[in-house]
Amino acid sequence: MEESSNSMVKLTASNYSIWKTRMEDILYCKELFEPIELNGIKLDAKTDDEWKKLNMKAVGHIRQWVDQSVFHHVAKEVDAYLLWLKLESLYERKTAQNKAFMIRRLVNLKYKDGQNVTEHLSNFQ
Repeated sequence: MEESSNSMVKLTASNYSIWKTRMEDILYCKELFEPIELNGIKLDAKTDDEWKKLNMKAVGHIRQWVDQSVFHHVAKEVDAYLLWLKLESLYERKTAQNKAFMIRRLVNLKYKDGQNVTEHLSNFQ
């Protein structure tokens, strides 16, 4: 594993906001963010084969950092932009109901005996 991905976390149903930021950083560093940044539209500067290869590299890299509990949602996606949108629609917190859920979850968050402090702090974040 490369240095930039040492601190990467796998996407679960509860850590999308952290995962998204880190995944964007990694995709930019590896020059794989173009299919997402351009909304899936190929620029004329790239051949169809180059675009397809870049897109599949991005898809593969994103899927690599998706937990098994979430993977079934994205297993059939072959377009990086559509994959990104799908994950965003599933996990990004936008509604008042989701905000209320997160506040309730924060209020009820308690340290469990034997739990790793780092894990507890991660849950808090």
